[in-house]
Amino acid sequence: MKVFVKTDIGRIRPINEDSYYLPREGERFCAIADGMGGHNAGEIASAMAVRVFSGEMRGCRWMDGASMRRAVDRANAAVYARSRCVEQYSGMGTTFTALALSDGKAHIAHVGDSRAYLIRNDAILRITVDHTLVEEMVMQGLITPREARRHPKRNYITRALGTGDHVEVDVVQIELMPGDVFFLCTDGLSNHLEDRDILEITRRDGSWEDKLHAAVQAALDDGGSDNITAMYVVTGEDDR
Repeated sequence: MKVFVKTDIGRIRPINEDSYYLPREGERFCAIADGMGGHNAGEIASAMAVRVFSGEMRGCRWMDGASMRRAVDRANAAVYARSRCVEQYSGMGTTFTALALSDGKAHIAHVGDSRAYLIRNDAILRITVDHTLVEEMVMQGLITPREARRHPKRNYITRALGTGDHVEVDVVQIELMPGDVFFLCTDGLSNHLEDRDILEITRRDGSWEDKLHAAVQAALDDGGSDNITAMYVVTGEDDR
């Protein structure tokens, strides 16, 4: 498992409220988070969620979907407790998307509208479902995915980590195949690039760092309306 990440403040936001976790030696999990809330509280929420989640995962004896859900639950509880104790952090929250590899499987835990994609056999599949108002509208056939990217209510999140004492966590399990690559990103990238754009960049020649730079630059060139974080997770023989 090799993980590469790039983050950028974007062209409009005063600070970067995205956070991420890169695995330490021997670890096989990673995460991204996109915070929200006033008084820089989004930055606090995303950083806390990543820190608590990674600490819980390091203590797991067995890494699977259940252990990831417990770790996200602990992160949710920590962020929510802080928001209740500190007035300036009231109402803060964060999206959260994490991936772990174990025993030939990928486990994805997800809350909010940061995304996880699987790139396999020159095709791209979005694994996660956005917890947003416009995603619900797309699923109901009221608008198209292209219209959703520019919809004025595209940032209305229906589920976030840290905004209540309980959060429903989506957990997905995927059997790994040779050559699998995962792409995680916050909405600062997915609001500007279509899935096919991500696939085209991934298929280019060059290093993974070069591809991340190209993806982030494309989002900036399209307006850079939010913080941008993008991550490639490249699987290998040791992961299967």
